[in-house]
Amino acid sequence: MKKQEGVHKCCFSCTICPKGTYLNTTDPYNCIECEDKEWSAKGSTTCNIRQLEYVQFSDPTAIVIMIGTVILLAFIVAISVLFALNYNTPVVRSAGGPMCFLILGCLGLCSISVFFFFGEPSVAFCVLRYFPFLLFYTVCVACLFARSFQIICIFKISPNFPNISRIWTKYNIHWIFISAAFLLQAILLVIRFSLDPPKQYKDKFYFDRIILGCELNKFVDDSLISFILISVLIFLSFCFSYAGKDLPKNYNEAKAITFCMLLLILIWVTFATFATIVHGKDIDVSNAVATLSSLYSLLLVYFLPRCYIILFKPEKNTEQYFQDLIQSYTRSYSQ
Repeated sequence: MKKQEGVHKCCFSCTICPKGTYLNTTDPYNCIECEDKEWSAKGSTTCNIRQLEYVQFSDPTAIVIMIGTVILLAFIVAISVLFALNYNTPVVRSAGGPMCFLILGCLGLCSISVFFFFGEPSVAFCVLRYFPFLLFYTVCVACLFARSFQIICIFKISPNFPNISRIWTKYNIHWIFISAAFLLQAILLVIRFSLDPPKQYKDKFYFDRIILGCELNKFVDDSLISFILISVLIFLSFCFSYAGKDLPKNYNEAKAITFCMLLLILIWVTFATFATIVHGKDIDVSNAVATLSSLYSLLLVYFLPRCYIILFKPEKNTEQYFQDLIQSYTRSYSQ
């Protein structure tokens, strides 16, 4: 660019046009800014079109994550079959019986979200990234809370307040609580996504390309109540599971639920930290990894020990073994 010096146009100095501008030969005295969808290096005479980028289904990272999701679904099916074949055994009943199949089914539905972190973001893709996971993971956490409270109610509350245990069992309060949590979260999410669904977001952090994603920060701010609901359920599950740390081993989900909740908190704190220091496609990849890790943590921590007992320790999956543990706990508790 010619920068005029003095009053005469013949006196000038040369200045290189900065990044994001270009010099048009018809106007050698001004650097012209590129349009929003364009970019240029220093000293350019033309602008280049910014490339649009997003995590494609063919991306190696996306393929690995999707394979991990398919393996998760295979685990869910295998565990469901194993529990169905051993439905009347003490291990399956102590894990929650029909509640186990509800948790496994919701984990499978949650995994749908993982696939929509890849491909060109649209309103539908952005909704399906979050809606299934938030809705059905709420059911999973509500089941863990109901199960931990039910165990506490049987072993610790019932001896002192038998009416509470009787009401809990007679009126199926655990199913009412799980249904209420599901309906409340469904109403919150439907209202949120109907009024203002998350839209495509263009990350222009890199000057030569535009990264397509979803409005994550705005979605988190607008869906705060939904996240508070899940957080409260996680906290209550943690409290009741910790209160049952001294229950009989085969009826004690304290360690499993506590460890699962701690893993869940650690996963999402790590993601939140990572999301503040990275840009572009890495945010979508890390979000997909965090979602998948949350599902694996619940599946492996809660169900895997029971599968191990069913398959490799059948002597611990008998009525007599469970009765001996309960009698031993009753004697120690009464003392």
